[in-house]
Amino acid sequence: MCSEDKYQSVLASRYCKNSPLMDYLSETRKASLWRQLWIWLAEAEHELGLKQINEEAIEEMKKNRDVFDWPLIRSEEKKLKHDVMAHNHAFGKICPKAAGIIHLGATSCFVQDNADLIAFRDSIDHILRRFATVLDRLSTFALENKEVVTVGRTHYQTASLVTVGKRAALWAQEFLMAFQQIAEFRDKMRFRGIKGATGTQDSFLTLFSGDEEKVEKLDILVTEKAGFKNRFLISGQTYSRQQDAQLIFALSLLGAAAKKVCTDVRVLQAFGELLEPFEKDQIGSSAMPYKKNPMKSERCCSLARKLINAPQEALTILADQGLERTLDDSAGRRILIPDCLLTAEALLTTLQNIFEGLKVQTENVKKIVEAELPFLGLEKAMMFLTEEGVDRQKAHAVIRETALAAKELQLKQRVDMRTMMENEFFDSVREKVVALVSNPLNFTGRCVSQTVKFVKEELQPVVEKYVDPNSGRVQLDRSTTFQMGLPSRKDSPYTSHYCEENIFKLCQLLEGNEKAFAVFISNGKKTIPLWSQRLSSNGSYVLWDYHVILIIRGGSPAEESLVYDLDSSLSYPTKFSEYWQKTFRPDIPLKNVFSRRFRVTPHKDFVATFSSDRQHMKNEDGTWQMPPPTWDPPNPQSPSNMEAFIEMSLEFGATRLMDETAFHDFFTQRLSNVFDK
Repeated sequence: MCSEDKYQSVLASRYCKNSPLMDYLSETRKASLWRQLWIWLAEAEHELGLKQINEEAIEEMKKNRDVFDWPLIRSEEKKLKHDVMAHNHAFGKICPKAAGIIHLGATSCFVQDNADLIAFRDSIDHILRRFATVLDRLSTFALENKEVVTVGRTHYQTASLVTVGKRAALWAQEFLMAFQQIAEFRDKMRFRGIKGATGTQDSFLTLFSGDEEKVEKLDILVTEKAGFKNRFLISGQTYSRQQDAQLIFALSLLGAAAKKVCTDVRVLQAFGELLEPFEKDQIGSSAMPYKKNPMKSERCCSLARKLINAPQEALTILADQGLERTLDDSAGRRILIPDCLLTAEALLTTLQNIFEGLKVQTENVKKIVEAELPFLGLEKAMMFLTEEGVDRQKAHAVIRETALAAKELQLKQRVDMRTMMENEFFDSVREKVVALVSNPLNFTGRCVSQTVKFVKEELQPVVEKYVDPNSGRVQLDRSTTFQMGLPSRKDSPYTSHYCEENIFKLCQLLEGNEKAFAVFISNGKKTIPLWSQRLSSNGSYVLWDYHVILIIRGGSPAEESLVYDLDSSLSYPTKFSEYWQKTFRPDIPLKNVFSRRFRVTPHKDFVATFSSDRQHMKNEDGTWQMPPPTWDPPNPQSPSNMEAFIEMSLEFGATRLMDETAFHDFFTQRLSNVFDK
């Protein structure tokens, strides 16, 4: 049966088909997060001395976290009429050693609410990056057109001149304010944590024999493992749905800003001043082939209405949540929040497309300005006349009569400034005014400086946090990193020139992923060229003595491996095929001295065995070549084996040496997993 035979959400099938949010909000990821929460809970309980839990059970859970028997899960849910218990039973069957401690002390909302919050957080992170991209493109448009004069409009009627760039800066200001609301929500959002039935934590208090301090530490530990800074100190069975309403309100501001801006674009396209991107084969109308409709802006207005109206539903969900918990919120939240996040994504994707291709119809704009300039010149004439001592009321009356007569004449022919000021009343200021109108920019006040100041002082500081230093443009992360237990690039531990320790820290964050490998790249001469690095310039390569990356190996040829390179200018993480082509450049023949070799180590073995005393980063006089990381060196209790990992002739421990062909084949699943032997 093809997908067209069944109804699908339009957001999912049409507007967000390839969005990472489709992964973030999927059933598979939700189930994976539930299991991850059970793992974190068990780890934290074990760390605090709960004897029922042992490391063997935890390792079993980690190993099978992403092994799903969906027919069994569906069967259990149909029988039990309870989704969490269905997943609990199914997970217990593939983790028999852990079956008795899965979900220990928790209530359903522990996994439901907390997994939702993780998914929402990661979705918001992506939306903020997408939003920053829109702001980046709009700021570029504003600066490029900061001196392009156009007619201002109040009440949709012609008014004093402005510039296209200043108008775009006003649009950017609307978007920036919405962006800041979403960013503020992201910064303040709170994790539910472990609260138990009705939120009293009584079950956990029982587990820890009445030790309140340990229960409090358990709540803090699980919150930290999930990557949250803030948590609810108290809750009912669910966390307060007011937090959901705050998220929806923040997204609704994006909707309102987009509706205002895109309505402006539609009006200005109707006036012939702007033209949104129109594809080569795009058809504007089935009946009128000549039409170029602003369909992207119209789509944005339509999507925006969804967000604008959403807060009312969110407030109703909040208001109907009775006492410690009812299910009034359940179905509504499941629909409302994912739909609003996907709508925001669809809206921002379309806005990005608009601002990347928005064109100013300069000739039409110029004609409209020229038609209005003489009347604006009369306004200046009145000021000049009053400066010379002419009675303002008399000047106003003469100019009013002159303007009305010119408006009548303009219906039949073009009217210029000199013709309008033929009356001897204007003799003393005529030449001054004529000279002034020769440059329309003279009538735009501080439009240019206001635009530059706003972009430089307000917009760019926000956008720069998301800009890739190599390309100078905002980069969107393509894949969810949390599935692997990893933070985004900007939240990852990082110190420049210490790639081995950056990857060591990432490996420490991974939760039992058997597909994760630390990879050292070097050769006998310690001269390896790599392209698409942050330190590259103009598409050139960087010549490293060694480099270290993390790769999550795909489970099959259909599931691509993902490369985590914190020094790369590519997206983060990068699909292996793209990283291979753009970083190693197999299309460029290399001399043997530059051939690359790879030391591949399972991440758990890397964390257990790698040690560095950082001596390779010191000069002969003991000073640092580059400032060291603020964290402790890897495994400082062991002798440094940094050089052994870089040296590419001998295998040791769990490491495997590979040439370029073997490396490529291993991470494209053409070569079997040599580490299984």
